Amino acid sequence: MEKLTFRIKKNDCMGCHACEVACKQEYDLKVGPRLIRIIENMSDFQPVYCHHCAKPPCRDACPVEAIFRNERGVVLIDNERCIGCRECIDACPFGAMQFDEDAGLAVKCDLCLDRVLAGREPACQAICPTRCINTGDKKSIAAVFEEAAR
Repeated sequence: MEKLTFRIKKNDCMGCHACEVACKQEYDLKVGPRLIRIIENMSDFQPVYCHHCAKPPCRDACPVEAIFRNERGVVLIDNERCIGCRECIDACPFGAMQFDEDAGLAVKCDLCLDRVLAGREPACQAICPTRCINTGDKKSIAAVFEEAAR
């Protein structure tokens, strides 16, 4: 089974925040957590998202082993095990882990795994007007970035 990867062509992001809205709608997120977000710095836009690390620091920091990588390489949180200690949030070097105050749990992007398994794109990728969000196997994503560099 091929591993999934998720990359954003930062230079193509125009800061429209459509990805944030699509994600919030897909997961019915209330005020607070944003599983993908765009930080604006003058005319530069910095996407903040889970990189689904090969060796996730968030997983290593979790004292109850609630964070794991599945067979597709997607980093997930087992909500039944999460105790809301926030250690994973502090450990994430990308600022991607969030805390859902209402649920008392850590939350993060799961690559819209249900959508992907059904043959659809993640909500953020499907809505992105510049198509700068890319999901797929490592080889196909590398090809997208090579083509963009030409």
